[in-house]
Amino acid sequence: MIKLLRTRWRILTLTVLIIVSIGLSGLVWIMPFRGDRLNEVRSTHSTPTTDQQAMLYVPTTVIKTDNDREQQLLFGQPQNVALTAQESLQKWELSQAHQIAKGSVDVYRNYLRQSNSLLLSYPSAVSLQTFNDTFNQKLSANGLKKVNHILIPLKTTGKLYLMSDQNWTVYRYNIRAEKLSKLRAALTGGERRPVEYRQINNQVVLTYPHAISLPTYAAKVNYQSAITFTQALLNNSQSGNLASRQDGQQVIYHNGTNKRLVYNRTNGELKFENYLEKSKQFTYQEADGHFYRRLQQTGLVLEGLRFDSYRSNQRQMIYRTYVEGFPIYNEHNYGAIVMQQNQQGLEEMTFSDASLGTPLPKTAGSVTLPSTAVVFNALRANGELKAVQGIRIGYQWKTNRNATSVTLVPTYYVKIGNQWENYQVLIHEGGRQ
Repeated sequence: MIKLLRTRWRILTLTVLIIVSIGLSGLVWIMPFRGDRLNEVRSTHSTPTTDQQAMLYVPTTVIKTDNDREQQLLFGQPQNVALTAQESLQKWELSQAHQIAKGSVDVYRNYLRQSNSLLLSYPSAVSLQTFNDTFNQKLSANGLKKVNHILIPLKTTGKLYLMSDQNWTVYRYNIRAEKLSKLRAALTGGERRPVEYRQINNQVVLTYPHAISLPTYAAKVNYQSAITFTQALLNNSQSGNLASRQDGQQVIYHNGTNKRLVYNRTNGELKFENYLEKSKQFTYQEADGHFYRRLQQTGLVLEGLRFDSYRSNQRQMIYRTYVEGFPIYNEHNYGAIVMQQNQQGLEEMTFSDASLGTPLPKTAGSVTLPSTAVVFNALRANGELKAVQGIRIGYQWKTNRNATSVTLVPTYYVKIGNQWENYQVLIHEGGRQ
């Protein structure tokens, strides 16, 4: 009798384990939206705070170049390739910089297409100091000052290349303690799409030579109270210190100092304003660290957030939410944070009370976009091509205010006048107004 009970207990336990395993596997298949999985890879070289800042400046675009120099955009790999590259690179020792190319766009494009390599690209150039902080290096900025691309040969060569779109500059560095096994393993699985670099209007841009099919994603939308941000940004530990007034649909919060927070109740947009003392104004070299410290103070959800652009002439930095390496756009700055400081010391930070929450099962199918050449031809016919500064695929966050969920839909975005515009607006709605 006891033996029979033991046998039945074992069968019951095994059955429960199988059911749980099937359930977990099912969740993996129905939850396609994973953001950029910021917490997947942790460096052992840095403090947690430094890790969080470094993750904001990990490259967003991952391209594998085969032996025949055909290039594939990678996304959705089980292991995040960009973060795996960061973990590997933090353990390497880079030294002995040599400038090996400058001034020739053809030579530059050849390096971008170096056979059997991995190319990690930023959406906009970062300073060499930011590269050092992100990858735990100590490279001198006497030569190369900005980085657009990191080129890693996938066979052991003891070499690594940093590339700047500014004057088509390439630097080669020697590597000590190079290990590629984890990085190569991270390239397996996931999705791949053919890509190629082309020159347009004196810019080298990533293009898609064929029509491209991409998945849609869905997620819940979280909203944070404006009072939450006043407590963080206005140092409002006691409600009695905070005053507010209403101006139309705007609520203006202040605490009697040089700071204030303006909240738009219609679209959920917030603007934090702060007049800095002259001694506290920061330089271009200090921008990354200063803006990151301000981000920490907001209480904003930073998961999935990445550095997107920096305009030195406006001292403006934009961080944007990414999904699987693609940026997310919304007309009310959902998922984006715009930070800047003017010459008079006025610091402004514009963001939203909305952020992406829990992934949801995919309900819509994939979307097929035309090749980049088709988009360029349509822009040429509309008289817009000569003004194009860049092109990229991003995901549109389009939803009604206070919606509890959102479907993210892929589309092309075209950079004109330093602004990213949905290509369908430029082509089908008469261009810019």
